[in-house]
Amino acid sequence: MQLDALLANLDDEQRRAVTHGEGVLLVAAGAGSGKTRVLTTRIAWLLATGRARPHEVLAVTFTNKAAREMVERVESLLEGPLRGGFVGTFHRFALQLLRRHPREAGLPERFAVCDVDDQKRLLQQALKSMNIAEAELPLKVARARLSAAKNALLRPEELMQQARTPLEERIASVYRLYQDQLRTAGAVDFDDMLQLSVELLERQEGVRRALQERFRWLLVDEFQDTNVAQARLVRLLGGPRPNLTVVGDEDQSIYRWRGAEVENILRFEEAYPQTTVVVLGRNYRSAEPILAAAAALIGHNSRRRPKHLSSQAGTGAPVAVLEAADEIDEARLVIDELAVAGGGTAAVLYRTNAQSRPFEAELVRRGVPYVVVGGTRFWERAEVKDAIAYLRLVVAPHDELAFRRAVRVPARGVGEAAMEHLARVAAELGVSLPEAARRSPAGLSPRARVALEDFFALLAAVADAPGPAAAVRLLLERSGLQEQYSLDDEEDRARRANLDQLLAAAAEAGERGLDLAAFLDEVALLTDADAPTSAAAVVLSTLHAAKGLEFDTVFLVGLEEGLLPLGRGEGESDVEEERRLAYVGMTRARRQLVLTWARLRRLYGHQAETRPSRFLREIPPALVKNRSFAGGRDAFRTHLPQPGRAHTEGPRAPGPATVNSAAPPRSPSGGGGGSAGSGRRSHPDGWRPGQRVRHPTFGFGVVLQVQGTAAQLKVVVYFDRAGRKVLIPSLARLERS
Repeated sequence: MQLDALLANLDDEQRRAVTHGEGVLLVAAGAGSGKTRVLTTRIAWLLATGRARPHEVLAVTFTNKAAREMVERVESLLEGPLRGGFVGTFHRFALQLLRRHPREAGLPERFAVCDVDDQKRLLQQALKSMNIAEAELPLKVARARLSAAKNALLRPEELMQQARTPLEERIASVYRLYQDQLRTAGAVDFDDMLQLSVELLERQEGVRRALQERFRWLLVDEFQDTNVAQARLVRLLGGPRPNLTVVGDEDQSIYRWRGAEVENILRFEEAYPQTTVVVLGRNYRSAEPILAAAAALIGHNSRRRPKHLSSQAGTGAPVAVLEAADEIDEARLVIDELAVAGGGTAAVLYRTNAQSRPFEAELVRRGVPYVVVGGTRFWERAEVKDAIAYLRLVVAPHDELAFRRAVRVPARGVGEAAMEHLARVAAELGVSLPEAARRSPAGLSPRARVALEDFFALLAAVADAPGPAAAVRLLLERSGLQEQYSLDDEEDRARRANLDQLLAAAAEAGERGLDLAAFLDEVALLTDADAPTSAAAVVLSTLHAAKGLEFDTVFLVGLEEGLLPLGRGEGESDVEEERRLAYVGMTRARRQLVLTWARLRRLYGHQAETRPSRFLREIPPALVKNRSFAGGRDAFRTHLPQPGRAHTEGPRAPGPATVNSAAPPRSPSGGGGGSAGSGRRSHPDGWRPGQRVRHPTFGFGVVLQVQGTAAQLKVVVYFDRAGRKVLIPSLARLERS
């Protein structure tokens, strides 16, 4: 390929990075600035100019998918195959290195690689042999601590030296025994691959020099996501005079919970003093209003490299802020907006998986295709299905599939042997498996017998609960389903939040007059909805899973204190990481960005008031169009009026569907309101959820629900000053504002 053609589509900064000669290069690539294009074009340029031969190139990234895309792009640019070099993940490179030099790494010739189940089994054995109870040191805590130690290149003896508490000493002791077990088994786990590779290169000068001589050109993608072990591996491979190119953006470092060290990129020039820095400042993805708002937000982080991004995507609609009454209204508003967004790809991005539930329900109700990225659909998540299995067994006592699932989670002493015995008894008696278990037949161990008695006593108590919400609440309190996710880590928090959302769904069902059986029928219909994968499908995704994706329209939802930023700590590093997450979400948008928050959000089955996220306040008012209130009051900066403070807003001009608009919502075709497709039908008496109202005493508020008809008509209203009230409009002198 001609060099002119190779460089033709690059801007000045991209071309400077691609054509950099020898030495260390840091490409500080802002969001949407073409970092992947620069990295792949640089590899092609090095090969096309003869500076590098294929076997001299080592390029590492974090996912197999990213590595495949890198190879495909390079081969497309070169118009031929890329053979001899290495393009892949850190762990793939490390494993290949250990396979080639097992003896030097202190491993058997044909060492095994432990999967997660193997690792858990060995750790359980270690904990048991040391008489450490699960309550004293949960298995998940042990796994997480050992992984963190290995990623930080700490050996068991070093972890013991650092121990300051009895728990830390136990963890170090478990680490030592676990490593002995791995050695006896002739195996390594996932984290060992990096740690052992680093130790190999540090000890074996011959191996290290051979790799340095072979891989003369090193390239690292997403450097902001590297941990201590990965950064050390790169330094060892580079040698004293490396030809090293790293591409990254500290503003998009969002994986600290996985061991990523943002300091690796922030202090890169300290580690490599002769570094040339090229800043990619032209954003080719997001329209100017989106980029300006995102830049204003991330500018509040102190631990970052100042950079100015300019949009090459042109002007567009201002960033919109929508205020919803609650999470159900939030979903309605978003889907209303989607209907009039003007086509193209669209995504709803949220902080936790549990937030997808109301959006999934609303999309199913309206028949809008959608797909969940980076996670399963809400009703298909393991912890939710576990709880549903209990509820199914309450409604249908002979449901064998539900019994098999529920009786084993959490573990209660009914193991495989007990289940096989119960299956034989059921066949002999000609009854269902749950019925055989209820009869507590002879042949069961005392532990299994007691466990089954407790299990069926719990089901009986849940069956007597008055309504779906009470049933789910009792189940979660007494079953142990929630307690098994007790860690304060990302995964356990997400699972607890999903169970909380199940309780919220049950409470909503009860408010609509459904009993437990009807609620489960509704769930079954939602679960059966297929997940289309076409481009027309709305994408639902966590912010973490959305990194690397882009859409014409993005809805970043749930911008409330305690949710985004997530309420797990108020340390500066916590808030800065959460701000980076919001920035990543905002910069996924190409043409239109909508930020939403809800005044009320259901927690533990009860609605609670929320506070708008500080991130909303950090975006200058001139950069957003606040569609929450009229009359000049900035709702997400002042939040709710203080008690006794007058509310002086005037009527609002009709506009796209918001919780405070007096105009009916638009239909999917963009016409007037009232259609079934809007999902917000007016009541025959003229009242509808989301309607803005005024009361002579309580002031202004929003209709949350409409109940009954004619003389029995009641409306549930959330008032700015007085909170939630249930009123009879004809008696309460309630006016539509």
